[in-house]
Amino acid sequence: MPKIVDKEKMRNDILDAAMRVFVEKGYHATTVSNVAEAASLAKGTLYIYFKSKDAMTTAIVDRHLAGITEQIAAETLCQTLDAFLEDLQQTMDVPAEQAAFHRVFFEVFGPSFASDEFTDHVAQFFDKLGSYYAKQIAHLQKKGEIAEHHNAVSLGRVLASMLDGVVLHKGLFGISERRHRSMIKDAVTMFGKGLQSPTSSE
Repeated sequence: MPKIVDKEKMRNDILDAAMRVFVEKGYHATTVSNVAEAASLAKGTLYIYFKSKDAMTTAIVDRHLAGITEQIAAETLCQTLDAFLEDLQQTMDVPAEQAAFHRVFFEVFGPSFASDEFTDHVAQFFDKLGSYYAKQIAHLQKKGEIAEHHNAVSLGRVLASMLDGVVLHKGLFGISERRHRSMIKDAVTMFGKGLQSPTSSE
């Protein structure tokens, strides 16, 4: 019987291998052969799944954004400010390999931000993330956990930007795990104190 190949798993295995090699060698120095070797595949087999190195990189970015979007869609509304802050902390505490890919992202896609189409594609993701946090904030305002005078929509987008910045710094500047976790803790504490309703602190 012919061997049954799980195509989705194969695609993900190739993307995982590509990400490791891109981080190690840099995008421009990496060849398709390097990725095939890292994935333990023949070069011809890899081409069945991805036609080019660019196609692999775009797929890595799309997979990353889709994963976060899927996670957001599955989340239930937090019932306390503390639970919301815990959710933020976990979101920012990304694996080192994932954070390291940000260097590759800017190496490859940096010039693409001059394109309105590409910028809109990325902006849509942050719009979704901001809307998710705005929904959480508005819900907690109704429960008296967050001060009512805050603009939930504006704060949601601010929060999405803040999370992005903390994660970017880890990947772009090689910040250690210990220091990064300290940054996350300080950011979440600061944001939480600013959101807190006067009645919830009594």
